[in-house]
Amino acid sequence: MRGPLLFILLLLGASGFSQMTPTINDTLIEMRDGLFLEADVFIPSGVDSAQVILVQTPYNKDLLSWSLPLGIGMNVDAQPYIWVIVDWRGFYGSFPAYVPQPNRGEDGYDICEWIVDQDWHRDRIGTWGPSALGGVQYNLIRENHPNHTCAIPLVAHAHQSYDSYFMGGVLEKARLEQLDALGYGLSPVVLGNPYYSTLWQYAESTTWFAPDIQIPTLQIGGWYDHNIDKMITFYEAARTTAAVSVQDEQWLLVGPWGHGGTGTASVGGIVQGELTYPNAQWVSDTMAREFLDYYLLDAPNNWMSTDKITYYETGKNQWASSNAVSIEATQSDKLYLSEYGELIAGNPTGVSTFTSDPKNPSPTLGGATLHPSLNQGPYDQISLEARADILTFSSPVLPQDVSISGKVKLGLYVEASQPDCDISVRLVDVYPDNRNMLITDGIARMRFRNGLTQADEAFMSPGIEYYREIELPFTNYTWLSGHQIKIYVGGNSSYRYDVNLQNGGPMYTAGDTNTALISIYHDAALSYPSFIELPGSNGFLHASSNEDLNFTIAPNPTSGLLKIQSSVPYNSLRVLEIGGHEIVKSTENSDLLNLTHLASGVYLIEIHTDQGPLRQRFVKN
Repeated sequence: MRGPLLFILLLLGASGFSQMTPTINDTLIEMRDGLFLEADVFIPSGVDSAQVILVQTPYNKDLLSWSLPLGIGMNVDAQPYIWVIVDWRGFYGSFPAYVPQPNRGEDGYDICEWIVDQDWHRDRIGTWGPSALGGVQYNLIRENHPNHTCAIPLVAHAHQSYDSYFMGGVLEKARLEQLDALGYGLSPVVLGNPYYSTLWQYAESTTWFAPDIQIPTLQIGGWYDHNIDKMITFYEAARTTAAVSVQDEQWLLVGPWGHGGTGTASVGGIVQGELTYPNAQWVSDTMAREFLDYYLLDAPNNWMSTDKITYYETGKNQWASSNAVSIEATQSDKLYLSEYGELIAGNPTGVSTFTSDPKNPSPTLGGATLHPSLNQGPYDQISLEARADILTFSSPVLPQDVSISGKVKLGLYVEASQPDCDISVRLVDVYPDNRNMLITDGIARMRFRNGLTQADEAFMSPGIEYYREIELPFTNYTWLSGHQIKIYVGGNSSYRYDVNLQNGGPMYTAGDTNTALISIYHDAALSYPSFIELPGSNGFLHASSNEDLNFTIAPNPTSGLLKIQSSVPYNSLRVLEIGGHEIVKSTENSDLLNLTHLASGVYLIEIHTDQGPLRQRFVKN
């Protein structure tokens, strides 16, 4: 198992096995309470004084001796800054300064005071750091030290809230365990407060730092990072509620990156899960250096002309930018889930059913994870389709690109044979080669369908349909022409999320497990039209339907021979299972198709024309 050492080495991009010796090693910095934090200082050779970059870490400052960030590595002398690396109070070299509830903002302020007093410091301090090293920068920002000039938090936010740990009321178990392994010891508090309460209200109100920002920031995130939703919300608030003098000096960079620390995914890396993004390599470092050089060195690099938001359009795999406060789409497209596993424009019917067994939960396959046992980033989900606890719903092959930017929302009408269950959703891109690559995912607990407080808790009764909304994290994505939009709906995603015992008893305690038969209802006539709402403006989706009238098939049902009539020429066709798996492909333009070899069931036939693909559903007797 990877431990904290490898976690931070990967996080900081360390390479090689040599170590640097800090210019000032293990120096002690006195805090206002008389206790001391331990720090290392790296000063380029021949430099008498310089501007400082401060990094505060809970992951052992000595690890920075393996490689300084921003592409510097061991070449301290090849860059203009003095680096001050400090262990957090209560961690590693600063462990003797432990107190039960430290004020890390005050500690950061006192560190800045110490830096200002050193004869090797000029007059400015910038801060940098990912994850916890990023969140702590906001604590320092709140203190408004006069020499704290700018900040670069990566894959981080400081807002402690209920939904930071419980998505849709479901504990993100794997991440909490990893945080405990890294020394935070949060489990007693988090598990002791599984409902939204005054404690969470207090935590949220005291860690919301957007109005306290009085310096420029460059906030860096990743579309496959578990913090991205919070980061987008925080950034928008910074643009509108930070000090007026700096509201227009808040920048956001979002790349196709994971959080880092486990597996191959990392901020600035090429490889993210099972996909690669060569044009995103080290863009995070390049922009960070330009930002720091402008604010700390007065470099004439034209930084102020940089658009406020730079973001990677995944799917298209290209960079875009905007000066708006938000890149969220203002319109949306709605598709409906049908009993035949389709996403259609309207008039859904029927019901789909699956079995959820807590003793055999569906596995987490990549995504915005944070645990050594879990892959991180985009991974193929196709193996899930062999399970009895997964339903899939797919669009037709897309005749043109579909772009979204914002939070995908699902509205599902759910019935279950047990008093409680979870509904997990995974949004994927079906490639022409049948890879089903994860874009984003989410989960919701049915007992919290009316709200997240204990008073809101409500259990289910068999035979009754209950409405549940599931909102997925903010994402920016484009399905290219020839691809398909697809969702996986199930009961679990383990090991990332806690597995619901489905017995209606207390959460996060041992107990009997109940297997649940879960149904998703589709019938619009009965007011049960389960749907997916995509944040974008892709008007052709509203007119698209798998019941397209441009071609007909007969007889339907068929015993094997299928006659095809099309009003437009086509050059190839294929037959697919309802889940999207291709089982027959032909490049011949034939009016008669022999399908006697197919097993009885429901299938899709798809013809490829110059106007795009057209589909029909048929039944094989």
